[in-house]
Amino acid sequence: MAAESSPNGAGPRRVLVVGASGFLGRSVVRALSEEGFEVHGLVRDMAKGEIVRTNGGIPYLGDVLDPSTLRAAATGCYAAIHLAANPSRDEDPSRVRVEGTQNLVETAWSEGMRRLIVGSGYWVYRGQPDPITEVSPVDPRGESKVNYDAERVGLEAHVPGTLDVNVVRPGMVYGDGSWFRSLTLAIRSGEYSVIGEGQNRWSFVSLRDTATAFVRVLTSGAGGEVYNVVDDRPAPWREFVDYVAAQIGANSPPSVSPEAADEQMGEVVAHHLAADRPVSNQRLRGLGWAPRYPTYRDGVPVVLREIFPRGGQDRR
Repeated sequence: MAAESSPNGAGPRRVLVVGASGFLGRSVVRALSEEGFEVHGLVRDMAKGEIVRTNGGIPYLGDVLDPSTLRAAATGCYAAIHLAANPSRDEDPSRVRVEGTQNLVETAWSEGMRRLIVGSGYWVYRGQPDPITEVSPVDPRGESKVNYDAERVGLEAHVPGTLDVNVVRPGMVYGDGSWFRSLTLAIRSGEYSVIGEGQNRWSFVSLRDTATAFVRVLTSGAGGEVYNVVDDRPAPWREFVDYVAAQIGANSPPSVSPEAADEQMGEVVAHHLAADRPVSNQRLRGLGWAPRYPTYRDGVPVVLREIFPRGGQDRR
């Protein structure tokens, strides 16, 4: 659906991003700003507001769990993107995702917004050997169950042409931060192990490509649809970690049995890490999106140069 003014005069180029200072959020803020959007970035403290400002957005102090501050940040916005994930200390992790989505739905109605995008993740899918599409079976567990519940809240509020809701499910988003930095440092220190033979496939996507996908769904996505965000080639996990190890001059990580992984990591985490998830990006490509980095071999070296800018000294 093409962008248009909302009934209360909200501009089609003004977007609220919740979780705007996070790993993915800051990149989405930057991508939106580069496309000419005015971005309102919700942050819980103004120290993080500078991150939003640096990436071209306007910081708003508030919380997705505080409807009054959410409405203030959303004033005049045409759309909202929900990327917040980390709860405050001692807070139920599902509240930010699920209750936060409900608050955004209510804010969208009260402020006359026309679009809502709920960020999720590809771990909601059940593992399978065939390419996974947006209609493939799901099997959400642990954190992915929380994401799936948030998806349902958003999609149940979809009203075609009035409040168009989308869900975006990125694969393994690699960039200088989050899981990829931790993985790289663990491989370098010899502390990382691969579950079993590691022939299960993961679906990767660069941080930058993920951000541009959110912009594409915002501007061109069909309301009510789910979109997977992955690059063009799923890869066996063993292949991926061995490639990273070779790039940084480290030894190939050892293997650990599935039974030992269950004991060390917990059954839910071990299950996710060992699942085969070769995900397709064809629906998203149908919107005209294409990854700058078609495979991890194109994008990972760029990120490693950011993490180790001086040939091995990681940036803290």
